[in-house]
Amino acid sequence: MATSGVGSPAVLLMARAPRRGQVRQALEPVIGQDGCVALQTALLIEALAWARQLRPRAIHVAHDPPDAAREMRALAGEEAFLFPQNGDGIAGRLADAVGRVFARGPGPLIIVWPDLPQLRSAHADAALDDLRAGCDVVFGPVFDGGFYLIAIARPIPVLFRLSEQLWRGADAMTMGLAAARDADLELGILRAERALHRPADVRAALADPTLAGPVAKALGKR
Repeated sequence: MATSGVGSPAVLLMARAPRRGQVRQALEPVIGQDGCVALQTALLIEALAWARQLRPRAIHVAHDPPDAAREMRALAGEEAFLFPQNGDGIAGRLADAVGRVFARGPGPLIIVWPDLPQLRSAHADAALDDLRAGCDVVFGPVFDGGFYLIAIARPIPVLFRLSEQLWRGADAMTMGLAAARDADLELGILRAERALHRPADVRAALADPTLAGPVAKALGKR
């Protein structure tokens, strides 16, 4: 189990480059291909700004596709440590990326997928509070499956040997609970959030009166 001595976190963004026809394809009927590129760019900008507030000199970006270093550097700035995603499936890519981050320094580590309309400081605060309370891993689940955030205080190789369905499926949270139990891990769970995966998610985001900034602009909010 993790100890209460949790320091300042490193941040790892699992990021897809904003290329036309390759991002947010389920949203194309609502905002078009150019709108999907603008949205992906805005989500990355917001996630990077959130990461800078946490730990400006410990930002890591694992990018996909592997040849996206130049365009990701333009978004992330010179202070971020960039490297390509490598491995089979989400679990394999996570294992590789997390290994690279921990090779550069100790935890804790907050892993984020830039999918939420708004990442808040409360997300990081709650995850770190759970780690300080003794949790080994903290999951931030998405309503329709998968996660928007995972926090760990130390390397946990068993976590990334779990089924690919854990990372993709609609029952990710149920499977995560079972896997944590089987691996004797203490698990923390953040509030479930709605990611920008489907047209209904766009409509919900636009209806949120607190939505502002680059994401609101990319969605055409007035």
